[in-house]
Amino acid sequence: MTLKLTAKETIQEIQTNFRTLFSHLRPEFYKKSHHSEEGNAKNEQYLHNVTLAEITGNEEDILLEIDPNMSTSDFEQHVKQQHQLNVQLFRLQRGTWLQTTLTDTLSLEAQNQKGIQADIDIEAVKPSDVDLV
Repeated sequence: MTLKLTAKETIQEIQTNFRTLFSHLRPEFYKKSHHSEEGNAKNEQYLHNVTLAEITGNEEDILLEIDPNMSTSDFEQHVKQQHQLNVQLFRLQRGTWLQTTLTDTLSLEAQNQKGIQADIDIEAVKPSDVDLV
C-alpha cells in the first residue's frame, strides 16, 4: 500500500491519514533519529502543526510505501533511508499512546492488532449497567 504525504500537510494530517490504514498506530516525527528499541526525547519531537515541507525543507510530495508485514523497526528505518525523515511509531493502547520501543520486531499489522486487542480486553472488563427494578 502507498500513502501519499503532501508537502503542505501538517503532521497531524499525516497522522490522521496513517490511521486510516492502521487505526491504532501513529507516526511521530523527530529532529534526530533513534536506534532500534530506543525511544525519542519529547523535546526533539516536531509539533503537530508543522508541515512536511517545513521538516524536509522542500515542496516535494512523498509516496510512502507501506508493507503491513514489515517490522516496526524496518518501517522506521525505511522512512529514514528513503525520505530522510526521523519517525517513531506510537501504538494506542487503552487510551494511551505508547512508543513502540520494546516491540520494534512486531510487524505494523501486529502492532495495530496489539492495540485493538488491548481495547477489546478493557471493554470486556467494564461493569455493565444493572437493572434496579
